[in-house]
Amino acid sequence: METATAGSQSRTERVDRAGGRAPKVVPEEVVRVARRMFMASGSLEMRALAREIGVGRATLYRWYRSREELLGEVLLSLSVANLRRAEADVATEPGPRCVCDVHDLHLRRITSNPSLRHFVRQESDAALHVLLDANGRVHVGVTRALADFIRAQESAGRWRAPLGAEGLAAVVSRLSEAFIFGDLIARAEPDATTPDVVLRMMLGVFTG
Repeated sequence: METATAGSQSRTERVDRAGGRAPKVVPEEVVRVARRMFMASGSLEMRALAREIGVGRATLYRWYRSREELLGEVLLSLSVANLRRAEADVATEPGPRCVCDVHDLHLRRITSNPSLRHFVRQESDAALHVLLDANGRVHVGVTRALADFIRAQESAGRWRAPLGAEGLAAVVSRLSEAFIFGDLIARAEPDATTPDVVLRMMLGVFTG
């Protein structure tokens, strides 16, 4: 892989156990390994990550200025992948009902993910900053991905989102965060049902 992510100017070569040269490690590969580690443990230890990919911690911190920055990349990547997987798993025709069905599955998978719940419980301060900062990469990136999904639903059917795709995505994103991360915000149990009910009311989509 020849290109690096924005803001990542250095790259290193990994030395294998036999003393030979292994393929170059680039920041995109760091995120893939970090994702695997996070999903296995619900945490991310920079020393262990550096050892796993064969670079020094100083190299990791040249690519990502802090552990929280890398956690943001990991959690954004996992969240967007979860949304895309939910979209692929839902067979509803394009339109407002599909938006509701996909979003509901997306949230239910988030609230039931043991690695994410472990992170929220054990590192609440870091989780609050990484997951809920209005200008953070997770909130901004997930909201953008949701807006792209809503726009795709508009294009595929005769439907226009109230407030526009970006406006609806912004409202739904903040609404959902308030409930699925209720344990961070209000010491409440994570709740994927209420955001689904509210979104269906907003879009005039009712079950039954």
